[in-house]
Amino acid sequence: MSTHPAIIDGVLDVSKLWEPTAKNKLIRQSTAHNRLRVGGTGSSKSSDAMMEIVTDYLLRFPGCFALILRTTMPELERSNIPNFKAYVPSDLYTYNDTKHIATFYNGSKLFFSHMQYFTWKEMEAYQSSSFPVIFLDECGGIPLSVWDFFQARNRVNPECQPDADGNWPIPCMMGATNPIGAYWGEYNDRFVLKKPDGLPDGSKTDRHGRIWSPVRGPASDPKQADDWRLEYDPFEWDYVHSTIMDNPHMLAKDPGIVARLNAMPKELRDKLLDGKLDTTVGQYFDCFDPANDVINLRDDPDAIIWQYWQPRWLGWDWGRAHWNSVVWFTKALVRRAGGEYRLKTVQYREYVDRGRDYIEMADIVERMTRMGLPGTTDMERAERKGCDYRAAYFSHEKFAKQMEAESPAAKLSKYMMDRGLAGMTRATTDRVGRATLLYHLIKTRQFVILDTCPETIKALPQCTRDEDNLEDVLKVDTKGDDVYDSVALGLFGELGTRPKPQEEKDHEKVESIEDSSAKFLMRYRLTQERNKRESRWEERPPESWE
Repeated sequence: MSTHPAIIDGVLDVSKLWEPTAKNKLIRQSTAHNRLRVGGTGSSKSSDAMMEIVTDYLLRFPGCFALILRTTMPELERSNIPNFKAYVPSDLYTYNDTKHIATFYNGSKLFFSHMQYFTWKEMEAYQSSSFPVIFLDECGGIPLSVWDFFQARNRVNPECQPDADGNWPIPCMMGATNPIGAYWGEYNDRFVLKKPDGLPDGSKTDRHGRIWSPVRGPASDPKQADDWRLEYDPFEWDYVHSTIMDNPHMLAKDPGIVARLNAMPKELRDKLLDGKLDTTVGQYFDCFDPANDVINLRDDPDAIIWQYWQPRWLGWDWGRAHWNSVVWFTKALVRRAGGEYRLKTVQYREYVDRGRDYIEMADIVERMTRMGLPGTTDMERAERKGCDYRAAYFSHEKFAKQMEAESPAAKLSKYMMDRGLAGMTRATTDRVGRATLLYHLIKTRQFVILDTCPETIKALPQCTRDEDNLEDVLKVDTKGDDVYDSVALGLFGELGTRPKPQEEKDHEKVESIEDSSAKFLMRYRLTQERNKRESRWEERPPESWE
């Protein structure tokens, strides 16, 4: 005889199996095909998603299949599987410990599975599968491309039967995560910000926020669409945000948990207690501050004094299947908070796209280069002053021959030189060097970005530390990672081989002194010298100014 409160005299009362919190009731009521639970720890995101699967799919529809996916089997064995066994009466199912499948009395099955490397070979194992409901737990660590792949597997399986009223299950994709992980930025774009990446050229947004792409027939005017295809419907991507304060069950069971979470370092507290969506735990460029490092020339046209004789250069991370990111740099005088100007490195333009061939990219980069600096006059552009670049620091691996006789770097170099521009320069292979240089430039406020470079501004906060090498940025297969690579390659290519920054030399000189009084005097003298240097322009003005 079962002792579970949901089973009385051998009769199951499904409503007593689980009591959702108020926030989880909101996402359960959603009609969106894709549903995400996101927020702080202890808010019952994962457990509620699993129990919704059990009550609303597996017990309701005989023969229904469901999938719970995580990145590793140990994660399932430490969390999802024990929770399932704790919350679901053993009278209702049998469990296969070898295959990790729970088979219910009505023929429904819950599959616990994992995918560690997110390769096509791993995904191929699910090619013939069908699951009316699929749950990706801790999906911030799973690429959104995996979610998109499983859309094709999210369908009613042949063994599934209708419920007692003749209704069939409505396929649904579920996810749960703290707002952390290498891929959280992708989910934030799709679910929260409603700004998906990778939309086709010519896409348009209607007044409801739905995004449509043009469909053109073979003989149609390339500028005129024959039809429109719905690419993204924001109403099909719903989410709910919750924290432990939304879970009275956990607070009653463990009253001290909030105090323990409050005692964590701020970046963890922001994520695991408050569930903040707009910060990155383990963020590499934690010194990046858009308020100081991003400039809007429309609001402040005099924030930068452009100097067209200064060098210009590019950082370029090439990819045909992945994102192709090109960024433009120069030196310019940037006004600081006190009103004085200081020479800094400025990223003034970017282009991020994918699917372009060599000629298309050469045409685009030439056109955007010939635009000159944001403050360049028509006369200067006519004279082609500042309308070229001295180097394009290009992904080092693209200098190797692949499937063709010429390497991608050699091909692009030819096309760029045909247009009167410099060819590709091999970029560094030093990942740590370029990451630490970029960190130093941001930390010392020697690098700024125009707000017309939104992909870079979004990418830098998404960069996380590699736990196996804390001096490096974790390599992930995302748009933001490709954008970061282009920025870091360009900056290191132009600045990385130069002498150690004076500020760093000064710091080392001070720290080498043992006597505290002498150290103080040296620090004061070096500070005075630095202030004197920064009060002068570090480059000769043009002859026309003399």
